[in-house]
This record gives sequence, C-alpha cells and structure tokens, in this order.
Amino acid sequence: MKKIVGFSLMLVIIIGCTTDTSEEPLETTNEPETEHSLEEKESIELEENVTTLAEKLTIPWSIAKYEDSFYVTERGGKLLRISENGQITNQELNLEREILHYGEGGLLGLLLHPNFAENNHAYIYHTYQEGDQIFNRVVLIENDGESWQEVEVLIDQIPGARFHNGGRIELGPDRKLYITTGDATERKLAQDQSSLAGKILRMDLDGTIPEDNPFNDSYVYSYGHRNPQGITWGDDGTMYSTEHGNSAHDEINIIEPGKNYGWPVIEGDQKR
Repeated sequence: MKKIVGFSLMLVIIIGCTTDTSEEPLETTNEPETEHSLEEKESIELEENVTTLAEKLTIPWSIAKYEDSFYVTERGGKLLRISENGQITNQELNLEREILHYGEGGLLGLLLHPNFAENNHAYIYHTYQEGDQIFNRVVLIENDGESWQEVEVLIDQIPGARFHNGGRIELGPDRKLYITTGDATERKLAQDQSSLAGKILRMDLDGTIPEDNPFNDSYVYSYGHRNPQGITWGDDGTMYSTEHGNSAHDEINIIEPGKNYGWPVIEGDQKR
C-alpha cells in the first residue's frame, strides 16, 4: 500500500448550468473541430463549471458543512473553517491529549452534531501517544466562537499505529454514530471481537452502547476489517463501506450488523 506523503485538496462548488442557448450568438471558425471522447467531454464540462474555494491545504482528511462554512481537519492537527468566499480561519482546538501526527495517524474524522445549531457540538477522531503506545479516541468537542473545547471522551484506547488507523465518523439514518477503525497493523486484532481494532463501531450520540447492537455490551457493529475509511447509506438504508485492501485488493462492502468481513483470512473477492 502506498503511503501518501503529501496532498493538496481544492474545495469546489459545482454550479448548475442551463442548456438554453437560444440567445447565444452563432460562432464560426475555420479551424478543424477537435474530436473528444465522452470521458474527455465530461471532464471539460466539469472544469468549466468548477469554482476553486480553497487550495494548498495540508493533508485534509475530513469535511463538514454548516450554513456558509466548511469545517476541515488536516491530519497534522489543524481544524480549519473555510467560508464561502474562501477565507481560511485556523480554529483553536483544546484537547486533553496532544494529537499525534504519525504516518496515517493524526486529526482524522470530524462530524458535526445533528443539533449543532443549538449545542455547537461536534465529534472528532484523533491519534495520540501514551508512553510507548499509540491509540485513537473519539471526543465530543464544543465550539465557543473561534475555538473548540474538549467536553467528553466517548471512546478511548482504540489501537493505533503508523498505518491502519481507520478514523471515519458518520451519522447513520438511525441517528447513531458509526466509527471505522483499522487493524493498527496487528492483523489478528480484526478477528478479535474483544478488540476495538479492525472494526466498524456503533454508538448513541452520547457515547453509550445501543441496546440493539449485535454483540452484548459492545460497540462492535461489524468486524474482520483491515482499514475501512468510508461509510455511506443508500436511499433504501443499505450501509456501504470502502476499505483499503492489501496488494490492491480494495473493497466496497455492504455492511450488516454482526457480520465478519474476513480480514486477514480472506480479502477482496477471495472465498474460503
């Protein structure tokens, strides 16, 4: 798996365009018409309708929108607010544990509370070091204007490492939090249901364990994951996750409660 050592992201707004050209003047040219493939035509059309909002960010990892602002985490530890006119403001982030930017670890997932307009709360996922060990944790934070304060640790000591930290936080259609964790390069942990590594976790908004989780008194929703870093739901409620595989065996999985997704016993399209 290739390690990303540098990355720049452009935040973009896709602007709708009209197909009514009745008032546009006809233009003629003697130059030969250039033939483009369908893929090239779609790329050209997209470029013509893209506005650059911000650029030259440093390993941006997660993004959340509220009204006319975008909140963006950078893996190095910065939380940014980007306004609709492109102004970037560095948000002060006061945590009880120092963010450790090590390999793929750092300031990762960000999710605004569904009642953010009333409580100014958000959730973050970040890496830290304790002695000679590396962990990840999910923290509830509160915004008081230009700074954020740690309110409560919701889950702690998720195994971490230089690689495979997971880190995505999403809100499900059931108003539960879903959190991805990597195997922290300890493959066997993905199959260990007592470990938080190599899992997709599910919790209530206040950090408690939902009564209908598949395993008794456990945050674990599914296991056998290598490094899941994307979650979404279809219109019919089906849950999907993207997962970084080994030797290009990346996966898109339909996630079901309590299911084992095979790592490290099987990966990709392999079968037992």
